[in-house]
Amino acid sequence: MFTAAFYNIQNLLAEKRGVHDVFNVVGAGSATASAFGLIMPGSFHWRARNMALGSVLGAAFCFPLGWIHLKMVEIANEGNPDAHPRSDQKEVKSGVSAAIERLEGNLNK
Repeated sequence: MFTAAFYNIQNLLAEKRGVHDVFNVVGAGSATASAFGLIMPGSFHWRARNMALGSVLGAAFCFPLGWIHLKMVEIANEGNPDAHPRSDQKEVKSGVSAAIERLEGNLNK
């Protein structure tokens, strides 16, 4: 449940901000850890403390992980021409439509 929440928050932040960067991971980690602190048993004061601590620790833990992930994606996409869109490219196709066209091309051979 928390993994799904983490990735959904991360994707929501990326969509709203329009950029995929480390701060999406930090925000998602902070929010997820804060939610985990909220569901821990205890008084209201104890839960508020757990939320604050979870928010800080989630952000601190996810920043280096998000940075490493971002660098690994950049390294993986260095040789991929599809990851770097050209300015003369007129039509942008989704992964599904490109896969369908490849399949049609293979079937027509």
